[in-house]
Amino acid sequence: MSDSDSDPEEELFYRATQHVAGNTSSLASADLLEFYGYYKQAIDGPCTEPSPGILHLKARNKWLVWHNLGKMTATDARRAYVQKLQKLQPNWRKKAARTTGWVVHSIETVPLEDHRPESEKTLFDHVKENNLPRLRELMTPSDIQELDEYGMALIHWATDRNAVDIIEFLVKSGASVNQRDAEQQTPLHYAASCGHVEALRCLLDLHANPTLCDSEGQTCLDVADDEQICTVLRLEKERLQAAAS
Repeated sequence: MSDSDSDPEEELFYRATQHVAGNTSSLASADLLEFYGYYKQAIDGPCTEPSPGILHLKARNKWLVWHNLGKMTATDARRAYVQKLQKLQPNWRKKAARTTGWVVHSIETVPLEDHRPESEKTLFDHVKENNLPRLRELMTPSDIQELDEYGMALIHWATDRNAVDIIEFLVKSGASVNQRDAEQQTPLHYAASCGHVEALRCLLDLHANPTLCDSEGQTCLDVADDEQICTVLRLEKERLQAAAS
């Protein structure tokens, strides 16, 4: 895309996609999934593809996040993409300007997420927004182990968001610290793959088991990239081995 044939809004979206593509390691897996949905909606329009089979969970999750956008226009999808990135990384445009010489364009729009009335938000939404008071008010024991359309329980989302207070609340309320998602991943897998040290330490303090494997036979250490995360997990593994001997 050249600067001469694009309007400011399209250019901003293009720069946002470039930034996300180059910084995937700093973004949570669930956020990357949402970016994927907005991108597909902006480029290809509403989803008309058939749903992948339940055994192909990763492909199905991608399909779901795109399909759930319904008839959202390409313009709204581009704006939602940029607004989500702005919420997660407020300084991303300054970084892009420094590295590419790109002139930042300002687009003033109200985030689409804010249009939803509170009554339409689910417990999963409140966890994503780190809204512990609302979660305390509405959650019932039967909600704790429920999986959403992405195969994730509340504690997985709390870990994905590095929401330590919510993790502690959920466990005290009866959630398993080793809760499995649809791919058999535990909260420790999420903390490790997302690079969330605070959530990782919280889960270990709550006696999460770092030796459990997901459906692909990988432990939380196997999915970790962050050096500090790997160090913490190796030390925990050594501690457990010493305690067992």
